[in-house]
Amino acid sequence: MSAARRGKRRATLPRRAWIVLAASVGLIALSSAAMSATVLDAGGSNGVDTHRQTASREDVLKFWTPERIKQAKPAEMPVRPVECVGWQWFVRPNCW
Repeated sequence: MSAARRGKRRATLPRRAWIVLAASVGLIALSSAAMSATVLDAGGSNGVDTHRQTASREDVLKFWTPERIKQAKPAEMPVRPVECVGWQWFVRPNCW
């Protein structure tokens, strides 16, 4: 008598398909954990602070005289290496 006639349930996928499915789910979980670990650290722990100041237009115009504008130097901004542009950051550990 076959398994279907005896009331037993048969697996809908062969054993090899279940192994492939389990491996795929595991890899997706592992990659999402790695992604979240890199994204969660983006909360400002890299030494960048932000401040919001409210000043009137007149106060700003009084402060930024033509002499101060000429002497002003741009702030140093963090620069991302060229190899970390686009999706390259995902495969290069030094970009994390």
